[in-house]
Amino acid sequence: MRMRWASAAAFALQLASATASAQQAVILVRHAELQGAAMANPKSVPLSAEGKARAQRLAGMLKDSGVAAIYVTDFVRTNQTAQPLAKELGETLTVVPKGAPQDMAASLRKNHAGQVVVLVGHTDTLPGLIKALGVPSEVKIEAQDYGNIFIVTPKAEGAPGFVRLRY
Repeated sequence: MRMRWASAAAFALQLASATASAQQAVILVRHAELQGAAMANPKSVPLSAEGKARAQRLAGMLKDSGVAAIYVTDFVRTNQTAQPLAKELGETLTVVPKGAPQDMAASLRKNHAGQVVVLVGHTDTLPGLIKALGVPSEVKIEAQDYGNIFIVTPKAEGAPGFVRLRY
């Protein structure tokens, strides 16, 4: 009986470690605060001083998280939000078009299995991407809310783990 239990425990540990090593975490962040003045080209709106300070805090929080890739949209504000982290890690930013959450989720699964990935997006893109990553609950981000970090971790079965933090 004792041998059977030891075998079952060893099998469970092996299975748990295999599942854990296959997991990835997707860390999703909305870009930081914008400069107040409206510009003719919305893609060119930079971060405010407060937004730049928030981007630095983000880099400090995530620098030891094992981030393997950083994705941003083709907007100045997402690039500026991710730049301090990229500099800290010696990583380059991967620019992706805004939208197509199902395609982005599939790309993350295919290209970054077992890795931690950061994606900086927008109020109108992050909820769809979170849903495309398998989170069943609806996520809403208010227009003036810049301090969310969403962490999605896949599970072997069922809905992924999901945590919403503030920074």
